[in-house]
Amino acid sequence: MNSPDNEPGMVLFTLVCPECGVANPDNSMNCMVCDRDLTNIVLFLEDDSFDLELTGEFLIEYRKNFWGTERTGKVIKYPLSEITNIEYGSPITRFKFDYNSKRQVIPLKKENIEVLKEVLPKIID
Repeated sequence: MNSPDNEPGMVLFTLVCPECGVANPDNSMNCMVCDRDLTNIVLFLEDDSFDLELTGEFLIEYRKNFWGTERTGKVIKYPLSEITNIEYGSPITRFKFDYNSKRQVIPLKKENIEVLKEVLPKIID
């Protein structure tokens, strides 16, 4: 692991635990606070209304309260094998897809849409 200025010995803490929100070293197997398994996490995005976790098998949506300050406890797991008709909204930033014959729309920050647009097609064949 290299730091931005390539100083030896520096460790980057960019792997955010979806369970407790703590940043962990990049190559961590488990969260250093809650001990959650981090090996299957492909991507984790923190946003205003939702947090999204992408694993090899699921897109997991963690709902937040109106102010976006804490999670409500509602968690929705979408199996990637059942997600179809993916669109990345334009001109507004919406991630849209079909699941169980219903259209799902998730508002995301522009930078999160760009990351998702790059990573998700590599996971879904």
